[in-house]
Amino acid sequence: MSSIISVLDDKAGFFSMFFFSLNHYIYCKENNLNFQLNTDNWLYKNKNGWTDYFEEIILNNNSNTAETIVGHCCCLSDYSIQKYKNVIHEVYRYNNMTKNHIINTKNILKLVEGNYDSIFIRRGDKLIGESIIIPEEIYMNLLLKKNPGCNKLFIQTDDYNCYINISNYIIKNNLQIQLYTLCDSTLFGVNVHERAKNNFVNAYTIHKENQCYLNSIIDKKINSKSIEQMNSDEIYHHTINLISGIDIILNSNVCITDYQSNVSRFIKLAHKNSNNVFDIAVDNEINYSKIICPSYGF
Repeated sequence: MSSIISVLDDKAGFFSMFFFSLNHYIYCKENNLNFQLNTDNWLYKNKNGWTDYFEEIILNNNSNTAETIVGHCCCLSDYSIQKYKNVIHEVYRYNNMTKNHIINTKNILKLVEGNYDSIFIRRGDKLIGESIIIPEEIYMNLLLKKNPGCNKLFIQTDDYNCYINISNYIIKNNLQIQLYTLCDSTLFGVNVHERAKNNFVNAYTIHKENQCYLNSIIDKKINSKSIEQMNSDEIYHHTINLISGIDIILNSNVCITDYQSNVSRFIKLAHKNSNNVFDIAVDNEINYSKIICPSYGF
């Protein structure tokens, strides 16, 4: 085995796929192997795949052409969380179009690096089996504990109700905080696959704590598209906005989230100051020496 082809396809969400490819990349670096991505069938492909948003990943360690194809849920070896953190920015590198989109987005919002705080909340299909719904005030309470002087707050979420509820929290508590988001007012949770959307619409969840909330937004979900059902232009719009929103969070001062999703775990590892990213349930530092793929949790 001298060359690894890591496949991004349509089996899972963006960062779930990403973390497994990162595992393959680390393995190639440590074992002097070539690495390349195959994104021909990637769920987030617009035209070319990975290079629609990022720079091509080039890791040529030898000239042998024997190839091994690996994909989602395949770990070639076991690594610490720290090793994943160390190589993220070698792989996750924006192309020029993405850089320009992020700059324009920040200019429109008038957000300057470090002069704002952020909250990340992922809902949608996560509420069916992976996540338990957490009231927005929990995130706000921790944010104000970490930075009582917060006056600018960016919310990255896939559910506009989060923005509404945080806005109401600010008004109710007479806080002088300017609130920003990229979440569309028609969005009430992203579903990666159509089967997950069907469960969502039918208010099916293994977590009974989520049942009431799912019931309250069924009528808003019926006509929504899963990512799986989007056309290429819709996929690009969705993905570039996701990347831009996450970049805004990565350059925030304090970030409050929960580690129930791959996106939030990516934010913890990729943030410009990971010590300023806080989980609402575990208010302490993670164990970076723990041997686990971040797609499985911390």
